[in-house]
Amino acid sequence: MLGRGEDVDHEGRPERAGPASGRRQWGPVTDTDRRPPRRSQQERRETTVARLLDATIETIVEVGYYRTTVQAVCVRAGLSAGAMFRQFDSRLALIAASADEVSRRLLDLFGSAVDRLTREADPLLAALEFLREAASSPLTDVWRELMIAARTDAELLDRIREPIARFYDGIYASAEQAGLLDQIPPPAREVTLYSMVHMFSGEAMTRVVYPRPDLEPQRLRLAHQVALDPPEV
Repeated sequence: MLGRGEDVDHEGRPERAGPASGRRQWGPVTDTDRRPPRRSQQERRETTVARLLDATIETIVEVGYYRTTVQAVCVRAGLSAGAMFRQFDSRLALIAASADEVSRRLLDLFGSAVDRLTREADPLLAALEFLREAASSPLTDVWRELMIAARTDAELLDRIREPIARFYDGIYASAEQAGLLDQIPPPAREVTLYSMVHMFSGEAMTRVVYPRPDLEPQRLRLAHQVALDPPEV
């Protein structure tokens, strides 16, 4: 239906405004008119980097750190090796950026869950359950792969020190600020939280080769009890 006062051509089609003259043009909208605006160079770069980071993380999860080659990442990302090296000067630089991204995603997951955890009947127990689930997530698998490799790779160790510190410090700061650690004596809060993270991470790693589902419910109760009544520190 035509708008009020809209002009039509001799065949009853609505006219379209012309480019610069202000005159009307005839005919339907062309495919060119429907094309989305061209992305800027920065937007294209951000898209490429995001694809590379996603592909690196997925490849580490699937085949491990040592088999995460530039070729494997580029094939998964649908990009050439040249496109990768225009963004990262080495495989190690790409791995380091991926470690930083994993820390960011894990902290985002914890941050988005904090409000829900604080509303639980026992916020501390809910937080421990969340940390346990997170320890078995593919993102945490990436961190374990990198930390194990860093034990014998000094250059990798140097690259991931900062992201891993940011991850641990961020979890503690979020939990403390939200009051999730209020049931733990203040001097023992940090060591208790980190000890629980390490225990659940070890559980997730050991489960692959020596599963003991009969012990897992007891382990959570033990973690809760130790957190409520830790030894003096």
